[in-house]
Amino acid sequence: MARFSIGTAISDAFGVMRRRPLSVFVWGLILVAPSAATFGLVWPMMGDVFAAMALETGDGDVRDTAFGQMMQFQALSGLLNIVQMLLMVVVYTAIMRAVLRPQEDSYFSLRLGMDELRVAVVGLALIVGLYAAMIVMMLIGGAIGFAVWGAGSPMNWLVIMGLIVAFVVAIFVAMARVSLIMPASVLYRTFAFAEGWRLGRGQTGRLFGMMLLLILLLVVIEVVVVGIGLAIAVAVGISGGVDWAALQSDRTGANPFEGLDVMLAANWPWFAVGAVVVAMVYGLLMTLHIAPYASACQQLAESGTPSNVDEPASVA
Repeated sequence: MARFSIGTAISDAFGVMRRRPLSVFVWGLILVAPSAATFGLVWPMMGDVFAAMALETGDGDVRDTAFGQMMQFQALSGLLNIVQMLLMVVVYTAIMRAVLRPQEDSYFSLRLGMDELRVAVVGLALIVGLYAAMIVMMLIGGAIGFAVWGAGSPMNWLVIMGLIVAFVVAIFVAMARVSLIMPASVLYRTFAFAEGWRLGRGQTGRLFGMMLLLILLLVVIEVVVVGIGLAIAVAVGISGGVDWAALQSDRTGANPFEGLDVMLAANWPWFAVGAVVVAMVYGLLMTLHIAPYASACQQLAESGTPSNVDEPASVA
């Protein structure tokens, strides 16, 4: 039986980071941009909502204005979430393409074509299947919980906690089992449900172990980066590099966000540098999260070369 190397899979992810640091930065920037846009657009809107709600008046027009702003906030947030999900499909596909087909010429491996469509369809199908499985497990768990509730404490709580742990492990094992379907869709240039399932046959344990190892690495990196970032922010703030006096603006009134707006405007270079660092770190984390599965798929494939099936030209 063919086996893949977890070390090689993770090493390939770091290899992409080493060979293509600018691409990693661009991938992170694309994924961070919708969040930054949400922050920039929603922040003033939320300030207006709070200011309208703080007015002690029975005027129906004020209440209608606040309600209308809340509805705009919800609609804008939903739209930006959809945009972010679409960008995630594009970036995830680019990361897998950088591992599986590094010889292809495109800007940062980014495209809009059939690969992205396949990844989107496969990902949506997997999410629907995962949620359906979770609903079934919740129903089974609820039935077992009601059945053992009469056993009394602590037996009933031990059984319930055991069920929760078993269901969480089962979800992660299921995710590991189907984790090769999306990269297989990029490798074979088809909706590779069957191919990805075949490649993962007999590899569930190793895929699950790699998933746990990646989660551990991501957590460690995030803790280290956040710790360093907080230390730098505190050092800059103590040294007087940040204008905290802007928070004491007399214009805040009923709007609790206006003082923060003034502070952001006064210290925008620091926040711009922070945004660049966040984009790079996010790109590194996403590459480490996606690339190992593409490498495992390539290692397990019968041929390391994608099929010669033609597809319509993509838009770079």
